[in-house]
Amino acid sequence: MELVGELIVAKNGLTFLAQSADESGGRALARRIKDQYSGLHRIAEELQAAVLDIRMLPLSVAFARFPRLVRDLSRRLGKSVELVLKGEDTMADKDVIEALADPLVRLVRNSLDHGVEAAGERVAAGKPATARITLAATADGDAVLVEISDDGRGVDPERVRLTAYENGLISADELATTAGPAAVDLLFRPGFSTVEQVSDLSGRGVGMDAVRAGVEKVGGSVTMRSQPGRGTSTRLRLPLSMAVTQVLVVSVAGQRFGIPVDLVAETVRVPAAEMNRVLRQDVIVLRGEVVPVVDLARALDMPWPPDESSVRSRVVAGRSDGESADRAILIVSVGGRRAGLLVEQFHREVDVLLKPMEGLLAYADEFSGTALLGDGLVLLVLNVKEVLGLAARVG
Repeated sequence: MELVGELIVAKNGLTFLAQSADESGGRALARRIKDQYSGLHRIAEELQAAVLDIRMLPLSVAFARFPRLVRDLSRRLGKSVELVLKGEDTMADKDVIEALADPLVRLVRNSLDHGVEAAGERVAAGKPATARITLAATADGDAVLVEISDDGRGVDPERVRLTAYENGLISADELATTAGPAAVDLLFRPGFSTVEQVSDLSGRGVGMDAVRAGVEKVGGSVTMRSQPGRGTSTRLRLPLSMAVTQVLVVSVAGQRFGIPVDLVAETVRVPAAEMNRVLRQDVIVLRGEVVPVVDLARALDMPWPPDESSVRSRVVAGRSDGESADRAILIVSVGGRRAGLLVEQFHREVDVLLKPMEGLLAYADEFSGTALLGDGLVLLVLNVKEVLGLAARVG
């Protein structure tokens, strides 16, 4: 896979070479380079697909540990539980399967410990004495869906939101407006727990923020649905492969960053006069929808070079100078919510081999990794969810 990554970097370098040739007046040479790029791009894609096929493994590799885990823990807890496995032959990249290990264990333990009821309680509620936990996987385009469901007591949204308020995780206003699925989603807030007594397993809510953080770190998402008295279902959506990522390159304060293409909804240019401010938040109205806008340079606390002060005046909302200029805004969709990122300039989309952050930047949550571009630049790829959270804290 490392060699494929180097081939992608070399391939991307041809586009920069063609651009340099075109700018220096060698248009004929630029066209020849682009023709060579097209052929190399096709070969690289075929080689990449072949390598990824070799890396693909069935999810039965990840599911294999759970029959024994469920059997041992149900016996220890004095519960009768049946485990049902579906879609074990669904294929995914080996790195994705490795990333699934810890979240799946946490979720299955949650279902066993505090999801399903004891046999007596189930019979009293009109249910079969034996509870059922289902672990299912399906392919969905370029993603894989893994769902963990049980027919247990479910999650009480009212109890969840009251507990979140008592623990200071939500405000009084949020308490009044949060209900249904939004209340269930509070289980993923850091520090949330409804258990009164901590066990050496896991309570419903304990570690759920770690589940979501672990899945989102590899470009996935987590959603939970629950019906009190009928059970809970948690769905993990992960990319089929984490090896090669397509990113959109943008400029901010004279520096380039990468945004994962699967989070990009659209790119727009909005006249400065159409930028508004509501409750200390910049917003735009896009086809009737109010979209909050984050100044990416400010969120990342990036200084603007002195010679770029004129650019800064054009891209920062609320300034009196440069009011006639358009704002370059990248619309992203994260967790079902749309937001705009105010940037300096849009560049091209490129395929990159994403490397994890190491050294001093290993704990910089606003970055998901680094990649080498064809012109030799090391590109920082943004963790968009963390950037939006950082912007909210910066205010």
